[in-house]
Amino acid sequence: MAVDLEVAARTTSRGLVVLVDGDLTGLDTDDAAVRDAVSEVPAAGLVVFDLTKVRLLTAAGVHTLLSAITPLRARGVRCRIAVDPDSPTATVLAAAGMPATVSVLDTVDEALTREEQPVATNDVGLLATELASLTRALVDATTVGAVLRRIVTATTVIVPGADLVSFTLRDPGGGFFTPTGTDPVASALDEVQYETGAGPCVDAARLDGPAYAASDDLATELRWPTFAAAATGHGFAAVLSTDLLAHDRPPGPGGALNIYSHQRGGISTDDRYTALLLASHAALALAHVTAAELASLQRQQLLRAVETRDVIGQAKGILMARQGLTADEAFDLLRRTSQDLNVKLVDLARTLAEHPDGLVAP
Repeated sequence: MAVDLEVAARTTSRGLVVLVDGDLTGLDTDDAAVRDAVSEVPAAGLVVFDLTKVRLLTAAGVHTLLSAITPLRARGVRCRIAVDPDSPTATVLAAAGMPATVSVLDTVDEALTREEQPVATNDVGLLATELASLTRALVDATTVGAVLRRIVTATTVIVPGADLVSFTLRDPGGGFFTPTGTDPVASALDEVQYETGAGPCVDAARLDGPAYAASDDLATELRWPTFAAAATGHGFAAVLSTDLLAHDRPPGPGGALNIYSHQRGGISTDDRYTALLLASHAALALAHVTAAELASLQRQQLLRAVETRDVIGQAKGILMARQGLTADEAFDLLRRTSQDLNVKLVDLARTLAEHPDGLVAP
């Protein structure tokens, strides 16, 4: 199979240049390649991500960049991006809204040589600059979907323990749906809560619910046993859901911002206050949403949910027929294999459904 992405690093007198060539689509192999390229960067150094040869950049690819940039920034490493301003890649970056701490410049030379004002690297400085960038992005956004995606990205940057982020919205009939998230797993975990009526996002999004709902250790959580089992099964140990504060504004749909962490206790008290600020930004944007936009978002979510269930059902059926497993045993095998291979559950199921003879012995 042809390699769609090549990542190469070269050291210059001013810093490290990471050349990204090909399609940056956010695959696990993309994540590994980008992270490996910057693994040895010393603190207080400079990294320039050269995207001038990127043919295709997706929203997941932007998340891959941010996943590499965030720990570098936390260590005091300056990060810049070089991209042709007239390219589709530049358009995608602009739509995603990069953090204010990451300069996007036209050439590698400019990125290496440009002088910049010192940027605060403490938590307060990062929060202030990212919220300022987020505010500008919200002003420029033309759809609610774009606003929510930008807040999801901002959350993964600002909250250190945010490994997975999603939104819960409440529809006019009082039901819940998830319009956007960093990963299909987020939608799946939210859906477990909607189906059982129990979980942090449901508690936080209820009209009579608390301002937030959280658990520092889902392995011992007794309030939401079905959700807790599903979340720990996907490797998550902590969760925080924050009310969008739109309950007293009839035009706003209301809902919650949901943050999942792999680490027990991975979401701190300070993170809760940060989530409140982010949720407030989301509530302001949602206050202007039209019913048509909400209906469109809900239809998209339902279609994704149906597609995900269908492909997982097909994969379970193959395993049940080929290996004599029950439905629960087949799903557990898929889940464990997904974790062992570090592959998304739905992607593993889709591969098995498309190539059953190549993956399962007769």
